[in-house]
Amino acid sequence: MKIIFITHLFASLFMTGLCWFVQIVHYPLFHQIKSIDFAKYEKKNFVTGFITIPIMVIEFLTGLYLLYNSATLVYLVNLALLGLIGLSTVFYQVPIHIKLTYNPSIKLIHKLILTNWIRTISWSVRMLLLAFVLFNAL
Repeated sequence: MKIIFITHLFASLFMTGLCWFVQIVHYPLFHQIKSIDFAKYEKKNFVTGFITIPIMVIEFLTGLYLLYNSATLVYLVNLALLGLIGLSTVFYQVPIHIKLTYNPSIKLIHKLILTNWIRTISWSVRMLLLAFVLFNAL
């Protein structure tokens, strides 16, 4: 179970850091891309899924394992927040990125930045929970 927890912790730490980078640096830089170049940029941006999707799957599967093998409130909240992150990704971020590919606008960029706070805060809370588990285990 220790290796599963460590794998989960590292995947979650990676995604938390990545999400903060996206929230504070990457998405705000969308304002600097000219409308005429935005579709081309956004199509190239889809390659990030090759990095994020496998890590998110590892997070989810190891989170399920941890909850199944140690049915504690911490792991239940952890998995619920992962579910919220997944729902936000599927219902907000991905559709907005698709819309931006075909019709870039300041309004959509603002919506992307605003709705991404759901994921940023959720990943951050998860890291606090996992840090709590780690420090209690030491």
